[in-house]
Amino acid sequence: MLAINEYREFLSFYPTHEKAYYAQFQLGMAHYKQMHSWDRDQTETKEAIAELTKYMTLYANQPRTPEATTTEAKQRLREAKDRYGKSEYGAGFFYYKTRWYPGAIDRFNAILKSDPDYTNRDAVYFYLAQSLVKVKRPAEALPYLDRLIKEFDQSEYLEEARKLEESLKAELSKKTEGGTNAP
Repeated sequence: MLAINEYREFLSFYPTHEKAYYAQFQLGMAHYKQMHSWDRDQTETKEAIAELTKYMTLYANQPRTPEATTTEAKQRLREAKDRYGKSEYGAGFFYYKTRWYPGAIDRFNAILKSDPDYTNRDAVYFYLAQSLVKVKRPAEALPYLDRLIKEFDQSEYLEEARKLEESLKAELSKKTEGGTNAP
């Protein structure tokens, strides 16, 4: 906590200093090192994401900034975003398992909105589609199944997603061909 305060103070007094990039990087890393596991409080994770994003925005493309520092910042930012995404996914999966599908849909959508590059998107797509089917919104589920199939050539959900997509398309085409109450 002391290091965080010192780096923030340095940046507030010397924002244009030639080592400001280093202070910003260390500020992000100080929060990164204090992150808890995905199933605990994510305050430090959010702070790490904010500070490392600030580093990437302000300093990553500066000529004085070492490439190795930027590479590490990028990697740590991805790890922090994945940790936060896994936390959101864990909550969404809990809602899915307890059959509170509106809560699951909200959590899964939040992941895709806040971090479209989340590493485990295949699971999010799959359980989001499953949740939408459970609340009788199959047409909304199809794009997520399609994305899973197109974006991931290897996923534990791939085979089941293909089967579900096929059955949903067949079901929806029956409804559109003969009306919703056709025998």
